[in-house]
Amino acid sequence: MVFSPLLRFLSLSFFLLVSTSLFPLPIAITENELSKHTRITTNAEAWEDVSGKTNIDSILQTPDSFPFQKADSDFINYGFTKSTIWTRFRLDENLPKEKEFYLLIKAHNIDSIEFYFPDGKGNLITKRSGHFIPMSEREIPHRHYIVSIPKESYGQTIYVSFRTEISLQFAFDILTKDQIHSTDYSEQWLYGLFFGCLGIIIIYNLAIAFFVRDINYLFYIGYVLFFALGQMSVMGFAGYFLFPESPFFMRNGISVFFSLSMIFFVFFAASFLKLEKRLPKAYRFSRILLIILILNTLFGLCGQIYLATIAVTWLTSILSAFILAVILWGFYRRIKSFYYFGAAFFILMISSVVYSILKVTTLQTNVFIEEMLFPVASLIDITLFSFALADRIQLLRMEKDNAVAENLIHQREREISRDILMQSLPKTVPQITGMNLHIFIQPMKQVGGDFYEFSSPNHRELGTLVCDVSGHGIPASLISAMGKVAFATQKDNIFSPKRVLEGMNRVLYGNCTPQYLTAAYAYLNTETNTWRFGRAGHPSLFLQRRSGEIITIHPKGKVIGLFPEITVDEVGFPMEPGDRVLLVTDGLIESFNSQGEMYGEYRLIRFLESQTGVPGGIFSWKLLSELESFSGKVLKEWDDDITFILLELK
Repeated sequence: MVFSPLLRFLSLSFFLLVSTSLFPLPIAITENELSKHTRITTNAEAWEDVSGKTNIDSILQTPDSFPFQKADSDFINYGFTKSTIWTRFRLDENLPKEKEFYLLIKAHNIDSIEFYFPDGKGNLITKRSGHFIPMSEREIPHRHYIVSIPKESYGQTIYVSFRTEISLQFAFDILTKDQIHSTDYSEQWLYGLFFGCLGIIIIYNLAIAFFVRDINYLFYIGYVLFFALGQMSVMGFAGYFLFPESPFFMRNGISVFFSLSMIFFVFFAASFLKLEKRLPKAYRFSRILLIILILNTLFGLCGQIYLATIAVTWLTSILSAFILAVILWGFYRRIKSFYYFGAAFFILMISSVVYSILKVTTLQTNVFIEEMLFPVASLIDITLFSFALADRIQLLRMEKDNAVAENLIHQREREISRDILMQSLPKTVPQITGMNLHIFIQPMKQVGGDFYEFSSPNHRELGTLVCDVSGHGIPASLISAMGKVAFATQKDNIFSPKRVLEGMNRVLYGNCTPQYLTAAYAYLNTETNTWRFGRAGHPSLFLQRRSGEIITIHPKGKVIGLFPEITVDEVGFPMEPGDRVLLVTDGLIESFNSQGEMYGEYRLIRFLESQTGVPGGIFSWKLLSELESFSGKVLKEWDDDITFILLELK
């Protein structure tokens, strides 16, 4: 059989094609290249084993049948993946044997790394590292992953496999021991300065929080503290210094610490920017974010590292967008406290978004982004937040000064109110045949509107009015004055509590809104031996017989001043020698002790029973002592007026 020239050419071409490797082995890295730069990532090749079932034996048997691709950047980025990533590179066989070279994997939190070093004689030297390996079991404890390169593997293809549940980015460096020490020295100075600054910021703000008692400082400190721990976890310092023998915390530190940092940041932002008051909807959304972040922290602590880390990445972007919207609203409203906060947050937001995008995608990255972007941005951000808090201190100082000035104004107002009240009270006590009068009134801190009045056309009749005006200060004093005028118009009706109180309501309705007053009125006539009582929304009156019997008097009647017409019930009792009537305001009935118990009518009745036959002057003194003993405070420290009048028949 004779073959044509064309057929022979095609056959030769096919033979050469199939005999040539489809995926050639990597080019050897020479000593000259290592002297120029130690980063060899672009000299390495990588392949993603999606199934995760390929082992080193399979690769070594047919190394040229796997689709390894040459790396095209200093950092290889696979984002979040559950695949096994295989890499390989080759060192020149002529590397000097007297030098010891080390392979350093610069990466953030890799669960498992396996190194395979062929010795050229059919043997395989295997080494392991990663977060599953405690520091004490690693060949070289370090914040990165370092192993020595056996000299027997020079000229051989070295394989490294990676598995992790966290976003995977890594780079290869080959260094000597001196180069490792030199690099560590420089990095430790740099990162020591960074974490030292964070520590100083925490201590400084902790001291300020102790003195100013502002919850925002505690939120800020929590944010910075857990952010620092998260950064230490990302950079490997936490695993090396804080928990070198705990694979759990080495693996879960990123998701847990950054989730806790964001929790405190949300608290800080919501409190500092006063979202509950200014933007209720934004405040409610911040509560939802808090719940999600707390759940994510629990996921991380329960070992759900894959979900927790992905959630941290997305929550960072969501939180950034949310805070950005809030800040833009604050800028639009020109709220000063949003300015420093906004400046700080814009820097943090940009770095966070860039960092998050790189973690969830396979975009190219570099040394600065992986190692320095977040620390530099966060240090600027945290410093500006400190300025924002310092500005808040100035604001608090101004608010304190304003509060002091306002307090002085209120104090002067109380003094004026007290003067108005005391000057308007009756200067003399009516002289009624066969009766003694005992009066006590004590305006308290927030001067209220307690007042009393008498109307006595002769030595046999007496109308006694006790009132309590709603509110405090000068307005209450002015309503008290109006109440006195309204009572003065009822002199012709003093014999009828119903007419007096209903008549006062007609005079005051429409003139004291929205305030009002309550009143109790007692009329006595020693000639007809008659008591008559009425009240308008006021505490009960108490009639005590000489025998000790106590009659609680509480006829119906609405408050005065709120309604155009009110109906007041009137009750009457025959007068007996030794009777006494006690009229009080709510400041006495509604006094409280340290356990939150109210004095109330029941205790007052028990007190009256215990004081049967005690003269009126002594009775008044004992009642005041009883109230001070019950409340645990002297009367001058009470928050409401105390007024009572005792009408005592001989």
